[in-house]
Amino acid sequence: MSLTEWQTWEPFVDALRRSAPPGTKVSEFVGTVGRGTWQGTYRDDGDTEARRRHDRKLAREAARAGTRGPRADLDDALRAIAELTPDAERSVRVCAADRVEDDVVELITMPPAVVSGRYTPVLEVVLEPGALPAQYLEPIRPAPDAVPAGSADPDAVTRVVAERMPDAVGAAPEAIAAAEAALPGGVRLPEEVRALYAAARSGSLTLSPAEGLFGGFEIVPLNESLLREAFLPAARFDTWTADAGTFAPEDPAGRVRAAIGSPLWFPVGTDGAGNVYAADLAPGVHGHLGQIVFLDHELRAGAVYRAESLTALLVERTASSAEPSRGTSRAAPDPDDGTARSDHSARDEFLNLDPAGWTRRLAAGSVPATLKAAGLVPDGAHPPALPDVISAANGLLELRGLAPIDVTRLTRPERKGLLDRLFDR
Repeated sequence: MSLTEWQTWEPFVDALRRSAPPGTKVSEFVGTVGRGTWQGTYRDDGDTEARRRHDRKLAREAARAGTRGPRADLDDALRAIAELTPDAERSVRVCAADRVEDDVVELITMPPAVVSGRYTPVLEVVLEPGALPAQYLEPIRPAPDAVPAGSADPDAVTRVVAERMPDAVGAAPEAIAAAEAALPGGVRLPEEVRALYAAARSGSLTLSPAEGLFGGFEIVPLNESLLREAFLPAARFDTWTADAGTFAPEDPAGRVRAAIGSPLWFPVGTDGAGNVYAADLAPGVHGHLGQIVFLDHELRAGAVYRAESLTALLVERTASSAEPSRGTSRAAPDPDDGTARSDHSARDEFLNLDPAGWTRRLAAGSVPATLKAAGLVPDGAHPPALPDVISAANGLLELRGLAPIDVTRLTRPERKGLLDRLFDR
């Protein structure tokens, strides 16, 4: 059997109907199936809570009786379907009605411009392929008058590494030169950073334990692309829905420039939990060249000041204990009338409307020409009906000449009567 045959889905459709709360007219599953797994959302007459309450009651009864749980038949049926597509996931919408002739399965094929989300297979459409919000494209540039802090001492950095890592092997001069050549704008690495790598190309730089003092880090190799790319703007971007309103926090002291990310935050160490200590090659007006900033993998934007120099971090072992800001998500304009405005060009790049709002704009010809992406789920907790979302999304895709969402619709075959079966009609 294949996914395009009704018989493949029939056990799940029947289980969906049987598992519904009493009195339900239409039960719906929207999600993905494939690669041996499945996930999705169940709704009964448009409500997600009714089934949860019903399942909790049945689960308690099953636990007392030692019988199968309320979703066992559903999971069995979905498992069998998922095993048919071990190499790919398919987005699906399955409806089981109180009248079996109204049952339907829709297999949804997404074009590259469509982004799926946690609550729906169609979260947003990217109308300009590869586009990022404007703030993700704004580079920070080195200040020509920036100088290292008075505490910066390359020889002291070398001594710390020699003491704590006596067996370390330094990076080759050409490797340091190659890392420097890869920096934008001809920026040079600070002498402290050059000293660190000349003394140790990698390894754990663990300092003597002392309460309240910096304890060291794992040196990030010069050719470690993962950590060197993880905090660049494109890597920090998730979706337009999540990040169109994300901006870097401002440093009140003016030491660190506000940016989503930058190759001029040069990673030198990691705490082993995915976070990075970086030498800042483009400090703010009150910062120092080569100051150390902290890049938190949970942050959506920005860097946090930690020490005025690498020497201060490793020798004086002082580090700012300021809590990292999570970045800011500024309030979006009222999307339905389009008259309210934020203080950034994101207002012209992204709107998040429900399908009815997009349908009105499409009919009126008022979709902004500057729009780079369009959100279709303004309320993640209460996503709109998927057929309405697909219709609006296809209208937007057609407007920009992009491939549409394709829906393959399967329905239950008509049951033949006795005479039809006898005469094979």
